[in-house]
Amino acid sequence: MLYGALLADVNATLLAMPFALFPAINAERFGGSPRTLGLFTASVAVGGILGSGLSGPVGRVTRQGRAMLIAGAIWGLSLAGFGMAHALVPTLVFLLVAGVADVSSVVLRSTIIQVGTPDAYRGRISAAEFVVGASVPELGNFRAGAIGSLTSPGFSAVAGGLAAAAGTAVLALALPALVRYDASSTSVTSSDQPARR
Repeated sequence: MLYGALLADVNATLLAMPFALFPAINAERFGGSPRTLGLFTASVAVGGILGSGLSGPVGRVTRQGRAMLIAGAIWGLSLAGFGMAHALVPTLVFLLVAGVADVSSVVLRSTIIQVGTPDAYRGRISAAEFVVGASVPELGNFRAGAIGSLTSPGFSAVAGGLAAAAGTAVLALALPALVRYDASSTSVTSSDQPARR
């Protein structure tokens, strides 16, 4: 279950991180205006703020693993939409929705890890979570830029978003413990062995 929570984040950020593509897509579709480029980043941030405002209701979700996978799929599909959009308003809307999905996924993942990790493993799991959160998005931006330079920025965004959405389906099939995870029945153990679920 914990492995699945971390792997779901790797899937979303490695395959669909879009920020390296912003300057190229802005130049290709909107004339390279610095104002438009700023709106790209601001839209994701506004989505993050809205998602943070929804963290209370999200915290009451009991099937958190399933919800995290759904948020990851929405993130990927939103970024695929961003890659296909050629008008400014849809572009910004897709980025805003991606920001909401991203924050929701992070809240759910953090909750799963904090509640589900046995005390004996907290240090190791926290270190793994930090590495995933700090380094994988950078690798995702590298992937996006590399594919964008070989094909086109729009194709890179679409392909990455669709791959991330498909990846959540694969994770759901491969890691049923994550899908079945029910926060209402979870208890933290301080023993040296992981709790049986």
